[in-house]
Amino acid sequence: MMPEDQATLVFVYGTLRAGASNHFRLEGAKLRGEGWVLGRLYRIDWYPGLLLDEEGIPVRGEIYEVEREMLRKLDSFEGGEYERLKHRVYFKGGDEVEAWLYEYREVVEEGSELVPADWVQHGEGMKVIPPSSTFSVATFLLLPATLALGIFSLGAGEGGLSRLGWVIGGFLPLLPFLTGRWARRRREKLVEGAEVCAAVAFIAFWLLLLIRYLPAAFEAFPN
Repeated sequence: MMPEDQATLVFVYGTLRAGASNHFRLEGAKLRGEGWVLGRLYRIDWYPGLLLDEEGIPVRGEIYEVEREMLRKLDSFEGGEYERLKHRVYFKGGDEVEAWLYEYREVVEEGSELVPADWVQHGEGMKVIPPSSTFSVATFLLLPATLALGIFSLGAGEGGLSRLGWVIGGFLPLLPFLTGRWARRRREKLVEGAEVCAAVAFIAFWLLLLIRYLPAAFEAFPN
């Protein structure tokens, strides 16, 4: 276990809390205790957003000790909607500590503030259900389709792909990218894998096309 003064602490207040839908992302992290920060808690969708405010109310959450790699994964999960910053957090017993937390960066809707500022309490009362992994699964399925089209182009005759084939070929690699983006926007459970598939599909397709047509380009324009 890392020394007390070198511990990487994270304060979580939403779906990462114990009993919430994304708590599995903290598997292996050590719970240091319940805590709170001064601010405002808002319902964004099926997840909340925190705005720090020294004149606000106590926003309830939990403090965890995490490894650096887990912190990196949390950064990826939270995405561009949130900014990670270090802030003073108060333990339930009264002690205080500096911990990382994720503050919401977007505009919040009027009337969406949660009082009391306790997501688990409100989440259970509203029966908050995280979105299905529809767009993530679509991205997984589009990967073999994109690779199949790229491989087909390798075996195409001298004429290569037809005009329709080029239209489909130009658009298909973008679909995994778009579905992966939507999976990120919806904060789906399988979003990390979907984004990897999107990148693989895009790179692999154009690499296969390069292999298919680069020799012909050298023949057409000899040195």
